[in-house]
Amino acid sequence: MAASSGLWILRTRHVLFLPAFFAFTALVCRFPPRIARFAHGEALAKAKPKAKAKRAPRKTTAPKPRWRWLKRLLWLLFIVGLILAVLFAGYMWYLDRTITKVFDGRRWSVPARVYAAPLELYGGSSLKQKAFVAELERVGYVRSVSAAASGTYRVEGDRVRVHLRPFQFADRAREAEVIDVRFRTQGITDIARPNDFPVPLIRLDPPVIGSFFPQHGEDRLVLTPDQVPQLLTEGLKSVEDRVFDQHVGFSVRGIARAMWVNLTAGELKQGGSTLTQQLVKSYFLDNRRTLERKVKELAMAVILDARYTKEDLLNAYVNEIFLGQNGTRAIHGFGLGAQFYFNKPLEELTADEIATLIAIIRGPSYYNPFRHPERALARRNLVLDIMRGDGLLTDAEAQTAKDRPLAVVKGERKGGSYYPAFMDLVRQSLAAQYSRADLGSQGLAIFTTLVPRLQDATQSAVTETLTRLEKQRGKSDLEAAAVVADGQTGEVLALVGGRRAGYDGFNRAMHAKRPIGSLMKPVVVLTALQQNRELVELVADTPIEIAQQGSEPWAPKNFDGQSHGDVPVVRALGDSLNLATVRLAEQVGFDAIRATYQRLTGQAASNRFPSFVLGAEPMSPLQVTELYATFASGGFRTPSKAVVAVLQEDGQALHQYPFDLEPVIPGDQAERLTYALEAAMRHGTGKGSRHAGAGVAGKTGTSNDNRDSWFAAYDGRTVSAVWVGRDDNTPMGLTGGSGALAVWDPIMSAVGVEAITHIEAEDLHDIEFDTGMLAHPGCAETAPLRVKDSYALRPKPGCGIKQRDWRSRLKDWFNIED
Repeated sequence: MAASSGLWILRTRHVLFLPAFFAFTALVCRFPPRIARFAHGEALAKAKPKAKAKRAPRKTTAPKPRWRWLKRLLWLLFIVGLILAVLFAGYMWYLDRTITKVFDGRRWSVPARVYAAPLELYGGSSLKQKAFVAELERVGYVRSVSAAASGTYRVEGDRVRVHLRPFQFADRAREAEVIDVRFRTQGITDIARPNDFPVPLIRLDPPVIGSFFPQHGEDRLVLTPDQVPQLLTEGLKSVEDRVFDQHVGFSVRGIARAMWVNLTAGELKQGGSTLTQQLVKSYFLDNRRTLERKVKELAMAVILDARYTKEDLLNAYVNEIFLGQNGTRAIHGFGLGAQFYFNKPLEELTADEIATLIAIIRGPSYYNPFRHPERALARRNLVLDIMRGDGLLTDAEAQTAKDRPLAVVKGERKGGSYYPAFMDLVRQSLAAQYSRADLGSQGLAIFTTLVPRLQDATQSAVTETLTRLEKQRGKSDLEAAAVVADGQTGEVLALVGGRRAGYDGFNRAMHAKRPIGSLMKPVVVLTALQQNRELVELVADTPIEIAQQGSEPWAPKNFDGQSHGDVPVVRALGDSLNLATVRLAEQVGFDAIRATYQRLTGQAASNRFPSFVLGAEPMSPLQVTELYATFASGGFRTPSKAVVAVLQEDGQALHQYPFDLEPVIPGDQAERLTYALEAAMRHGTGKGSRHAGAGVAGKTGTSNDNRDSWFAAYDGRTVSAVWVGRDDNTPMGLTGGSGALAVWDPIMSAVGVEAITHIEAEDLHDIEFDTGMLAHPGCAETAPLRVKDSYALRPKPGCGIKQRDWRSRLKDWFNIED
């Protein structure tokens, strides 16, 4: 807050030289008195008009020449001093206005914090104890003996006691509390409070996965004075500014002392700038080392110290000071610094961790604990010695702190970890309601759908699989993108935009639109189902030529260059037979297929040629995920959802993002198509997957010349899409099965596959995949498919199939009893 009087100029200790200057000038101008009287009389004489005088004029004695020159000199000094004083006062007034406007506005500019989805804990969860401990450490919980303080946990055999932090969730606030989570081999068995009161469901506070800082790149977590540990504030004074509570913005004594200490030590141990001067540098000035900048720094420091209280300045310093760089993101303030370096709130830091942050202030690059741990450790220990010398720590406390290693965290446990590709989706989701300025200054809390452990598993699968493929097949420059979403709601659980983790560049998952190849074939089959065609119907997989208006006739070919005669529709889909697919498309109508595509995606096809049915249509991995989510959800179009809710700084809800579901195809048709895509996994191009028989529906896709490798799939829980290719669109020699499917397999191994559950249906039959005939699983390679009773199935010879005659089927149809 500003000084209570509101008139900083009245605080004479800051501008003592001004009244001293005027007093000196006035005294000089009044000595000797005769000169002042003479000057006054001379001025009056010049001002009065001449009049007739009847008596003789009074005789006066002219001043001596030496007093005449002194008078002129003094008046000149007075005028020059007055002008300089006015100019100085005007300049100080200008600085005051500038400082007040910037300081009052900018120090309360709080970037929006973006949170991942909270981990839900409940009895019966498959989460293992080791994975649970990893999630605790992800959000900065520290293992301890007693778990007496919030943010700590204790492991006792098959039980983990957790002292949860208080947290404001999207729907309600939770106070700090202690819970016991018990595990068995299969996962969590039960959760209870220490009094054995059962807890059916509880959430772990979610990690921060990003923030929307302003264009200048500064990011911070603003703290109030009561959120700052006293050891930090007193430690700052001891190390950086011993006379902070006494000086007027700068300290001559402090500058002299720093010079002496540095000269005698032979190294830079202390700085001469006060905390107020450091604050001025951070807020208002650049890094140029000029006399003009230094004078301006001193003047601004005086104004800041005069207008604001010491507590206010110290709190501003705590929130403003630069503590490091993370790519384009500048880490400002001790609140964010604690999260960035130690992955926990500032109030939970130990003495050695607080000393580390204070040590970094002197040179965030030079004392970077990640790059230069030896320097940082030596500087930290020096800070601890100073704190001990000033009585902030006892000898035992200081020694214990010095014995500890640097506790900065790295990798996936690093505080404030960013997921740039997913943040792009969050930004896009918020664009309609919030401006960039709002996101960068209003302190909003944004709750999202991201699951960090799934995101990490997806990123690892992408990076490691591409490296392996390049080594095994002699490839190079491969790139990939992957999306994993909830199959029923469209909530995006993981989104990877490239092989480099944390790379804030081109987001292939959202913006790389490439031909999807055979991923389009389910749309063709779905259109056929809508026209009452059956998956067991035969279609000719033979050469075909399609006339194209304004272009040469189109003559597609199969991937293997062969034709396979009459094949059932399910095999045409599963084995990805181009000729049979094009013939089926010709029968149901190309326009009808485009209309189905538009209903499924909400957008018209860009390709007007027949090649559209074989996937000559560019889509992004995110769009493919939305397309297959319609199949997974039973016919509901579910746009991708990344944001759950937005809260303002005080915890009040600003915006809730409900589910957006629109029925676009009948559930019966989606169910039939799902059976066909499960068959494609078991017997078709997906059979090389380790999850082929686990109840997963999926489809591979490859564009012309093997430029793009695709795979899209869904199980009972998730829907996903993976693309592999090169940014320059050159051929890479990988198909959907050898490229994208190889990336998808380890993703689902980490996530865990949940088999698709189907509704009971009387028209479900075991069908031979190659022929479309009714068969026993023991005598043929079969797949369960739904076929309407009105369709006359062909039994496979030699399988002992006794098919009911048409009379029996007719009686069942009309419910006629014998």
